[in-house]
Amino acid sequence: MNLKKLFRPKSLAIIGGYWADFVFEGNKTIGFNGKVWHINPSRKSSNKKKYYKSIKDLPEVPDCVYLAVSSDLTIKLIKDISDIGVGGTVCLASRFSELNSKKGSEKTKQLIINAGKMPFLGPNCYGFINYLDRVSVWSDQVAGKPTNKGVAIICQSGTIGNTISFNNRSLPIGYILSLGNQAQITIEDTINYVLDDSRVTAIGIYAESFTDAEKLIKVFKKSRVKKIPIAIVKVGRSKIASKTILTHTGALSGKEDIYDSIFNRMGVARCNTLGELCESLKLFHTHGAINNDKIAIMGPSGGDMAMIGDVAEKLSLNFGKITPKLRKNLKKVNHPSVIISNPFDLQTYNWNDPSELEKTFKLMFKTNFGLNALMLDFPNIEDCDTEEWDAIVNKFIKSSKIKKNGVIISSLSDTLPKYLRERCFKSGIAPLQGMSESLIAISNSIKIAKAWRNCFDIKISQKINKLETKTMIFSEYESKLILKKYKIPIPKSLITNKNDILRDYKKIGFPLVAKINSNTIFHKTEIDGVVTNINSEKELKKKTNKFKNKILIEKMITDKVFEIIIGIKNDSQFGPILIIGAGGIYTELFNETTTLLLPLNKKIILEEIKKLKFSKILFGFRGKKGGDVDSLINTILKLANFAEKNSNNISEVDINPLIICEKGKGVFAADALIHYFKN
Repeated sequence: MNLKKLFRPKSLAIIGGYWADFVFEGNKTIGFNGKVWHINPSRKSSNKKKYYKSIKDLPEVPDCVYLAVSSDLTIKLIKDISDIGVGGTVCLASRFSELNSKKGSEKTKQLIINAGKMPFLGPNCYGFINYLDRVSVWSDQVAGKPTNKGVAIICQSGTIGNTISFNNRSLPIGYILSLGNQAQITIEDTINYVLDDSRVTAIGIYAESFTDAEKLIKVFKKSRVKKIPIAIVKVGRSKIASKTILTHTGALSGKEDIYDSIFNRMGVARCNTLGELCESLKLFHTHGAINNDKIAIMGPSGGDMAMIGDVAEKLSLNFGKITPKLRKNLKKVNHPSVIISNPFDLQTYNWNDPSELEKTFKLMFKTNFGLNALMLDFPNIEDCDTEEWDAIVNKFIKSSKIKKNGVIISSLSDTLPKYLRERCFKSGIAPLQGMSESLIAISNSIKIAKAWRNCFDIKISQKINKLETKTMIFSEYESKLILKKYKIPIPKSLITNKNDILRDYKKIGFPLVAKINSNTIFHKTEIDGVVTNINSEKELKKKTNKFKNKILIEKMITDKVFEIIIGIKNDSQFGPILIIGAGGIYTELFNETTTLLLPLNKKIILEEIKKLKFSKILFGFRGKKGGDVDSLINTILKLANFAEKNSNNISEVDINPLIICEKGKGVFAADALIHYFKN
């Protein structure tokens, strides 16, 4: 799909009244130098402005059309627009799929049919602003100013796009693209488009839903190859948010654990607020993804440095060590009372002497830190003299030329004046606003670089859609035998009955576990269908006498360190995904899981396990022996391999619990069920 004429038009036709007027005036504001025609059969032309009756009356075919009429008229007119060969259209009208009704769906289908091969944005969207080429096809006032390079903002909500354009953070914006219902042009399509524009430095996304898993992963990979960082606000974690999204665009959100896994794996920064998004984009714009995670932060206040330490610890930021040589040199240029540390409280001894401060700045920039930041809050420029602060900033900017990795941070978002922000950008310094948002931005940049370095691509394994097909379940014993073929360890076991159990148990030995084995009874503990710790024939006979079905007996694992759950779920978009969580009695205590997309390697699995709270037990906690982590990782890899090879056939796999023994003694699937698609 060629989107160039749509997003970089040389000529523009506007159809409609009130909203169309915004677009007409917006192009005057932004300085569009192409041809603009206004179509409105109800308005009379004058000496000042000419109105055309229809698209067919224009002197030539426009590159782009803005269509701001009713939904029914939109469906009718888009065919005429497509038929004459227009490059693309923006559809403002609502009352399509966001209605979540049959009528809305039918109208959307007809809109797509009538558009033919012509690309269109929406419906139910604001349009776009292209600050790079000075084009506005936007259903509101145009805020911001043209630029030669900047970040691309892609939003499913036009109002969110507006909010970002109104920012008072000096964010250099190249594009704002509103998507609406994504009836044709999707979020993945627009990401792909802006990645091909060499003037785009980073991408910010507000997303409610995604349409194509394979395309999404493909464009994220493309961003890594092109070294263009992406930050995203993906809403829908809460029930309230999900309900709001459905009424807004008619799209279902959800799958948030899967999205987290994708973003972490592919090197996409997930933000919680627009403030975090903007600050991350400012840092990406100036410094890209920061490969060296050793950072340094300086400031005149011990209070600020203490707060930074608290926030940074939660983000696992790495403050670089002050080497003996650096410490010695810093002592020479600072007051004896100044304590050399990182974060570095400069105190106020040198604050009135910028030339002395410059010596410290230069020494810090000559080190191997990946980023040097100065915490600095300006006084209100309307009330106070800022000469002293300006002088300090000038020295910092001058010193930053040594390594070009400078950042200025204000602890409050509103204490960094506009003129200073713009000066910083011109000097290659990121002016970050708000302590927490700034440190999150730094953390995001470092995480992206790490993910890019350790790239291990995701593969969508779902080949056919059987997920609405009826499923069947193998019994526990059948499931275990299947998993055993893939080298997943299971306890020594066999199937018997009440008549033969006193003979057959000898093949296993005490202590034993006895269970009902059934294709229809899955929650065996709820009906007393599991008996553990059987140590004699008397116990065996007595405790299994109630079992009417076939009996599964297996060796009881006695030297366990921990129990976890590992499982597979076959997702309609992403194929098989793997889930790890605390099992047994620890499930409610820890109440946490992690989701991983396939394929996997040992490094990815280990990193994800370490993020879980219970991992402390696995690695040995307070002098206790740790578990066999190597065997755990190998078993997870084997389960992932099983899932990939059987993605067409399985619906779910549950190993609950997987018993982890002491180091060197392995792991065992104590219970397992495989759900498969019925042919």
